[in-house]
Amino acid sequence: MNIRIYGAEQQGVGAFDGGKFLEQRAVSFPGEKTAVDRVGPLFYWAWGKAADVAEIGMHPHKAFEIVTYVIEGLVEHRDSLGSLETVTDGGAQVIQAGSGVYHAEAFRTVGSEAMQIWFEPHLSETVKKPATYRQYNHETFPSHRTDGSVAKAVIGGEAPIQLDTDAIMHDWTLEPGASFSYPLDPSRQLAFLVIRGQGAAGSGELQTLSHKDFVVAQATEEGEALRLQADEEQSLRVIAIDVPVDPGYTLYRK
Repeated sequence: MNIRIYGAEQQGVGAFDGGKFLEQRAVSFPGEKTAVDRVGPLFYWAWGKAADVAEIGMHPHKAFEIVTYVIEGLVEHRDSLGSLETVTDGGAQVIQAGSGVYHAEAFRTVGSEAMQIWFEPHLSETVKKPATYRQYNHETFPSHRTDGSVAKAVIGGEAPIQLDTDAIMHDWTLEPGASFSYPLDPSRQLAFLVIRGQGAAGSGELQTLSHKDFVVAQATEEGEALRLQADEEQSLRVIAIDVPVDPGYTLYRK
């Protein structure tokens, strides 16, 4: 298995609304500091927190599929389609930007924490489709508990969010001392962020994971699995995205 771990200092940073909303960017936009340029069709991944009530004003998007996943707090959304919605802890907003849409986001509670993730579908095809907005509350996502771990399906598979991009997203929580295994496909990569706690990951000899680490793992042969192990003293929470190395179409050159 090939596994690469990037600490917070190796990732990009961002700020909105005069620094009221601060981000850690594991995968950034072109020309910005980043841990990696992209992971297959995973184009951008920012994880941010509101230090105060904050707003990101109206701005345009086109063709990409943009997911806002709320870890804690409250996020408001409005757009040029007429949507005016609020999503809270564990919920998600999905913009399939298609031929174009404007939207704005507001974080109405101090400490609101969310991720914005851009997935790259076949841009020359999706740009011909009308833009859409959909919202999903935490209760709509299936979760499975096994041996001290909880696995929540967010995108793909049995999850309610289905994108044009081939992507699978998970929210995994491990109790202190618990372990969890995830099968890997050599033709795909698994990227994940440690958003709570610490532990270890790998196959065979495990490598230490710290809070805020960004990890990219890929099997080097069939049958390999990633093992996650929570620290004995604290739980471990990981947000993971599984995407193909080659989605079968030309990706935007970053």
